[in-house]
Amino acid sequence: MEKLKGFFKDKGYIAALIFAVVALVIAGWLAYDMTVKEVEDTPPANTLSPVDNSVGNVPKEEEASKESSEQSEEKETDDVNNFINITAERVMPVEGEIINPYSNGELVKSETLGVWKTHDGIDIAAEKGTEVKSATSGKVIAVRDDPLWGICVIIDHYDGYEGHYYGLDKALSVKEQTVVDAGQVIGRTGDSDCESKLSPHLHFAVKCNEKWIDPAEFLK
Repeated sequence: MEKLKGFFKDKGYIAALIFAVVALVIAGWLAYDMTVKEVEDTPPANTLSPVDNSVGNVPKEEEASKESSEQSEEKETDDVNNFINITAERVMPVEGEIINPYSNGELVKSETLGVWKTHDGIDIAAEKGTEVKSATSGKVIAVRDDPLWGICVIIDHYDGYEGHYYGLDKALSVKEQTVVDAGQVIGRTGDSDCESKLSPHLHFAVKCNEKWIDPAEFLK
């Protein structure tokens, strides 16, 4: 029995020694691992901080796109309204009341066709055969016979503006490429099938850079 106790006593010492060695190894490994992680997580001293590319929480790309869109809208507005700065003389194509105004893109019901559509010009009351004048100087760029609008004369009034004179009589005073002055007679009022239920009138419309604008404003 005494020999057996001595054997286990000796073995216990060895086991304790082995356990101590293993504990030292594990502690050393853990210390090394933590040191490596701290080094990896710490940015180098010469590393630049990330640049904040946002303005008011909006990325620069989106901000630039927004500014470009706003500038484009401002340019379109300027293009549409720059007739205010035109010094060329402007006159009413016919003297009369505006019986049907420009709808500015809104749908209105056509009394003649019975459908909802935009009215892109103004209808100026005028008895059939009334002289129609060029609203301002320009050059005739098109003359056509439209199945709905009747005889149409389109005049380039320069600076991006086009005058559209619809519902004229076939006996015109101008032809394509004719240069006209403000107030010069281009023809007389006739018929237009698409607005035949309205009182006799001239349909006058204006485009600025291929977009319809209010002719009443253009004539001011």
